[in-house]
Amino acid sequence: MIVTLLLLACSPPEPAETKAPEAIEAPTEAAPKAEAPAEAPAATPKRVNLTTATKAELEAIPDMTPKMVHEFEEYRPYVSVKQFRKQIGKYVDAEQVAAWEPHVFVPVAFNDCDAVTLAQLPGLDEAKATALMDARPYADRDAFIASLTEQAGADNAKAGAELLK
Repeated sequence: MIVTLLLLACSPPEPAETKAPEAIEAPTEAAPKAEAPAEAPAATPKRVNLTTATKAELEAIPDMTPKMVHEFEEYRPYVSVKQFRKQIGKYVDAEQVAAWEPHVFVPVAFNDCDAVTLAQLPGLDEAKATALMDARPYADRDAFIASLTEQAGADNAKAGAELLK
């Protein structure tokens, strides 16, 4: 009997019964979606100023070639997005020009530029850019940024301020 107790005490325990997990019912109604914030923070990649960019900055743009670096430099100073598209569009198709646009910017002269150039500021489309143009002239940079904040939100205005002349 003692031997039997010792054998039982030294033997590995028997595996416990495992129960199959209970099925969890899927909800019958879709969960409510979280609403997007009224103003999404500006998530714009670092953009290169077309008028002042160094050769190294231009070379770092995706799909850039040495010939195009030369062409980008040759048409300086850039005064509008339309000028950029027209001049660079002589060498590459519109699709390539559009692919480069998120990586570059034309410095914005807020009292003088066109709606397309203003629309490169974060949070703006051509309609909001036109509204900003209709409020011209701005007394100074701060007055423009106050209007930009109303149109695009504080975070976008802060990011856009870096693109002004």
